[in-house]
Amino acid sequence: MQGLPRPRAVRTGGWIIRVKSPHRAKSAVRPWVLALLVCSALPGCSVLESIPEPASDAPRLSVISPDLKKVATEVKFTGPIEVAGPIAAKPATVAPWIVCLRTAVDDSTRPTYALFYNGPKLISYRFAAIVDRCDEQTFKPL
Repeated sequence: MQGLPRPRAVRTGGWIIRVKSPHRAKSAVRPWVLALLVCSALPGCSVLESIPEPASDAPRLSVISPDLKKVATEVKFTGPIEVAGPIAAKPATVAPWIVCLRTAVDDSTRPTYALFYNGPKLISYRFAAIVDRCDEQTFKPL
């Protein structure tokens, strides 16, 4: 039966040295090298997350009042509206500034909306949540 040549043994002095077969499969990457590469690459990705975006200026109410009236119409507010803010948003929110909006009708069920701004641009709006801190603000008529 014809097969691959067997590894050779070389005798030097009183020692026998085994020489590896040239046909033996070599591993492409040693496991510890792969683990070292993965572990060294992970901290590099987290650096990108820690770079803060430049903060935009707070939106002025005189500039964003058309947005406020449009949102009040979309959510079907009746009567005059009140506004609070802008207040700095928590880092986990979608935009750096929050403006709170509600109807001026004194009703226990009146909803408050949080409008998210990046500079003078309206990003989104939703019902105000506790983290938005709209209930702690002082509202004034628009």
